[in-house]
Amino acid sequence: MANVSQVKAQFATDVTATATTTIAALQTLGGAGNMTLAAAAATFGGTGSSQKVSLTSGGNISAVTFTITGTDSKGNAQSEDLTGPNATTVFSTKFYNTVTQIAADAAVGTNTSAGVLGGAGDLVSIIFGGRTRIRGMHGVLAGAGNLTFRDGSSTGTALLTLSASAGDLDPYIPDDGVLFPNGAYLTADQGDITGLTVFYDG
Repeated sequence: MANVSQVKAQFATDVTATATTTIAALQTLGGAGNMTLAAAAATFGGTGSSQKVSLTSGGNISAVTFTITGTDSKGNAQSEDLTGPNATTVFSTKFYNTVTQIAADAAVGTNTSAGVLGGAGDLVSIIFGGRTRIRGMHGVLAGAGNLTFRDGSSTGTALLTLSASAGDLDPYIPDDGVLFPNGAYLTADQGDITGLTVFYDG
């Protein structure tokens, strides 16, 4: 990648605080079928951000497989299979901006709900999925915390970390930017970001 490229912007807002019924209220299914989703299933991930989805049940429904379908923080379609909980809460592996369907492959006899995980490090925003440089950013933070930009995935090597206080954010970034060979992914705590614009080569 040449040092000078076309600069693009990615905007991200906060995700939803942890709750067990954000996406679907407690419900049962008489057979294989789809859970009834709440209106928040289309909005919980904010703008340009994403978080994990949870399934909660008071009984043992571990014999049921749930297929979660939705989008990531860039609007790309994605899905995964999640084994039902055994009187507990289980979480998706992927991070979702929206959920469009949760399908069970068998009857769900115990009240089960779908929610979100929103805590420390639970906000993920895909800045760019390929080789890129972060050129700058500005925004407003609701709380003090770290903004961590990782290489290649939400669990990749941290190549840029900013520790910031609540208020306006306008950090210095070196003139050549910060190179992310495999893509740039932002991770942050739920509740920290009001709105953040990141400038990157795209």
